[in-house]
Amino acid sequence: MDTIHLSPRLEAVLQFISKSSCLADIGSDHAHLPCRAIQDGRAAKAIAGEVRSEPLHQSTSNIAALGFQKYIDVRLGDGLDVIREPGEADTIVIAGMGGELITDILERGKEKIGKETVLILQPNIREARVRNWLNENGWTIVNETIVDESPHIYEIIKARQETAVRKLSELELKMGPILSSRKESVFLKKWKKREQRLIGILQALSQAEQTAELARKKKESERELHLIRMCLSEN
Repeated sequence: MDTIHLSPRLEAVLQFISKSSCLADIGSDHAHLPCRAIQDGRAAKAIAGEVRSEPLHQSTSNIAALGFQKYIDVRLGDGLDVIREPGEADTIVIAGMGGELITDILERGKEKIGKETVLILQPNIREARVRNWLNENGWTIVNETIVDESPHIYEIIKARQETAVRKLSELELKMGPILSSRKESVFLKKWKKREQRLIGILQALSQAEQTAELARKKKESERELHLIRMCLSEN
């Protein structure tokens, strides 16, 4: 059997999956990730959750082609509704969505998450929203990575529930508590590009007729630029 090829983004998500008795991939999109997790022995069984019938049928077809029907259950449902009871999945992956949607899925499906469940989250945008939800709901970020899949750069977050959770700083929420300490080359590339973008925004705002909304935007941009420069200047 040929190994299922994953994009660099999903390959990074896969590497965050430890030995799992049941992996739930929410918004599975053809079930490539759970199929590969089964192939690699990272999961004993999996749930491929789909919110629409078309990708559900494609996932079912892909799973059948590999002969994985007894390992992967394809379920139609919205978010964590595909998990039948709390703790059924000891690893939950939510990848390839905006940060607002990911946090909405987590908030609506809180009761389906077991105490020992691990979350692996890959927001396409608004990563700070996801970190803030985790921090406010008793989760500790135990690992992060960043992937350059040009033209996009993706962040992946792994979290567990803990009784004592350290409050993340504003900088850590925005740039990641682990990513901002490691400062890998892709991380630096992302935030240097954002720094230049903010400089351009502030220059444009300074030349525009001032309104309350523009003043708010200017203040937010200045604050973000300050945080980025503070992080990038640290050794």
